[in-house]
Amino acid sequence: MAKVTMELIKELREKTQVGMMDCKKALISADGDMERAIEILRKKGASVASKRSGHATDNGIIAGYVTPDHKIGALLEISCETDFAANTEDMKTFAKTVCEHISNTKEACMLTCDESYIKTLLDDLMAKISENIKLSQCTRFEPKENGFVNVYIHPGATLGTIIELDVTGLSEKNRNAIAQLSRDLCMQIAVTNPICIEPTQLDETTLEKERNLIREQLKEGGKPAEIIEKILVGKMNKYYEAVCLLNQKYIKQDKLTIEKHIKEIAKETGCKIKIKEYKRFMIGK
Repeated sequence: MAKVTMELIKELREKTQVGMMDCKKALISADGDMERAIEILRKKGASVASKRSGHATDNGIIAGYVTPDHKIGALLEISCETDFAANTEDMKTFAKTVCEHISNTKEACMLTCDESYIKTLLDDLMAKISENIKLSQCTRFEPKENGFVNVYIHPGATLGTIIELDVTGLSEKNRNAIAQLSRDLCMQIAVTNPICIEPTQLDETTLEKERNLIREQLKEGGKPAEIIEKILVGKMNKYYEAVCLLNQKYIKQDKLTIEKHIKEIAKETGCKIKIKEYKRFMIGK
């Protein structure tokens, strides 16, 4: 049997980031063979995943990544059992690596972990943390020629957003202004959680349900039938302000709507700017 030295244990720990005692046990089982020890630790990660697969994963971390040219971006949710695990440096590093990998591949996402690179990383992480860890959801934006992508991760990393703008007239001169606008819009979405970009995207069933609810409330309040429809217009505008991004008041300057704020930036930069798409991820939602 080969001697398992402290140097070997330290080397294995540096390669895997697993605890010293687990590294020692793996090396003993592998008779001092480094590659076999690494494989043992990875199998341990897979075993942890199997044994803890039924454990609730109510905590987690949201990670985001955007390429330097803002042409590709990704948003990722990873779920785990405890808040402690979610806030470890190992989890943060894993989340960042996976998010960048998603951005740099043509795959939309690898939630099933069939892709060997991601599966290896996940097995290694579970071997170290000993918790049930899942890639819960992810999205990847790669727009066409005029697309501009940005992401925002809220402090605490339990909430994140990604947005795609269509920007005509983008140049190095106005790039920073567009980057700031896109980040501000991501923050707006994080805070207000709109359900669509503009009222035309709301389906008629949803709108009619809201109108009927308002009518009933007005009737119960004793409003005469002849003025209910007039009041309804203002009430529906308030509803649009709550659920439609362009109709919302800008959180940094509430005298402006998001639509007006975008128009101001468009005028300042000389660009045509349109919101194409966004996603919002939140742990536990």
